[in-house]
Amino acid sequence: MKTKDTGHYLTRAILYIILPGMLCGLLAQSSIRISGYGNTHFMDHDGTPNFTGRELDKSFIQLREFSLFFDMAITDAIIASTELEASNNGNDYTANYAYVDIQATDNLSFRVGKLLVPFLSYNENKPNFKQNLMSQPFTAWNLAPVVPVPIEFHGVGWSDAGAMVNWNTFIEDVGLLDVKLAVINGLGSESNVLDDNAVQLNDGAGLPYVRPRDGLIQNDEASELIDNNGNKATVIKIAFKTLAFPMDAGLSWYRGKWDNNDSKNLEMLGGHFNWLSRNWTFKGEYVVAAVEQDAGLDPVAAAGLSGPSSINTTVGNYNMSAYYAEASATPFHWDNSRYLKFVARYDAVDTNDKAVFNPFDRSRITVGLEWQLGKNTRLRYEYQRSTINDFDKAPAPYKNAGGNETIEMHMPSLIFSF
Repeated sequence: MKTKDTGHYLTRAILYIILPGMLCGLLAQSSIRISGYGNTHFMDHDGTPNFTGRELDKSFIQLREFSLFFDMAITDAIIASTELEASNNGNDYTANYAYVDIQATDNLSFRVGKLLVPFLSYNENKPNFKQNLMSQPFTAWNLAPVVPVPIEFHGVGWSDAGAMVNWNTFIEDVGLLDVKLAVINGLGSESNVLDDNAVQLNDGAGLPYVRPRDGLIQNDEASELIDNNGNKATVIKIAFKTLAFPMDAGLSWYRGKWDNNDSKNLEMLGGHFNWLSRNWTFKGEYVVAAVEQDAGLDPVAAAGLSGPSSINTTVGNYNMSAYYAEASATPFHWDNSRYLKFVARYDAVDTNDKAVFNPFDRSRITVGLEWQLGKNTRLRYEYQRSTINDFDKAPAPYKNAGGNETIEMHMPSLIFSF
C-alpha cells in the first residue's frame, strides 16, 4: 500500500530523523548490546532460463548477508533495537527493523517503528544461524515476502512501519500463550496487478518480456514503508509454547487493501509448528493467500512489450498456497560447540495458475549437511531439486531460453555469528 502522502513523509520523518535523534540523545544514558552474523555461499544452478543480461545457471560466490544487531536499554522498561544489514555482495544496505519496545506490565508490551511483521514463524527467526538451511521455504519466498523472490534481489525480511501490541500469559504447568496484534502500512502495488514483476527472456530468437509471477509481491516495493491508499493492514498472530515439550505452534492472519483505489483486498491465513530439541527438530508452515484483482492484460502486455500471450494475462481474483515440512537430526556431538547435523525439507507452492504456465508453480526437495566446526562457526552444504508443475504448458521461448522441468542447485556456505 504505497504512495507519497502525508503519512508517507511522517513515517520517514519518524524512522530517519526523530527516532535516530531520540536514540542518539539517550545513548549516553543507556547500555548497549551489539551482536551480529554473516554468511557467504557458492551457488550453482542447472535448469533455469537465461534472462537478458543475467544467466542464472552460471555459478557465483555471494556475500549473502552481514548484519549487526543493536539493542539499547534506555530505561528498565524501554529498549530500542535495530538490525543493519549488508546484502547482495554488500551492494544493498538495509535497516531490517528499527523500533522501540515499551514494557507496560509483565504481560503487556508495545512496539512502534519499523518492525518485523509477526506473520508465521520464519519471518521473526530468519537469521541463518537460527535456521537449518540457507535457502528459504516457499511460504516465505513466494507468498509472505520475507525474502527476495527469485528474480529480484532486494533486502531480506518482511518489515513495515507501524505499531504492535504484544500480550502473553503463562498457564501454570501448561505453557505460554502469546498474542500479537499489529497495524502496519501493508503490502501494495502501484500497478493494477499485485505481482507486476517482468523479465526479458533470452531465447536466441527474440527477447520477449514476460511476467513470471515469481511471488505474491515484490519485496523491494514491500519494504518502501509508504502507503498508497490510506488503508492500514491488520496482522494477528496467536502462538502457544508448551512447558512439557520443546514445541510451539500458532496461527497468523493478515488483511489489507493493496491497490491505489483502496478497493481490493489481500488476505493471508497461515499456521506454523516447531519442535526444537537438541538432537531433533521438526518445522512446518502452511499459508494461503486470497487476492482480489481485475482480469485482463497485465502492464507488460498492455505496454506492447510482448504480445497478449497467456503468460502475461491476469485471470482476476486468485488464491495462492504454499507449505513446507522440515526435519533435522544431530547424531554427533563433540564437546559443547561442535556437531554434525543432517537436514531434509519438502516444500511446494500452488499459484492457482492452472490455465497457463507458471515456472514457480512447483515442488522442491532439499537435503543438507551442517558441521559446526567451532563456536558460532558453521559450514553447510545443501542440494535442491525443484520440479515445475504442468511443464507441458511451457511456451517455446521459456524452453528455448534453457528452462527445464527440473532445476537443481548445489550450495556450500559459511556462517558465523557473534
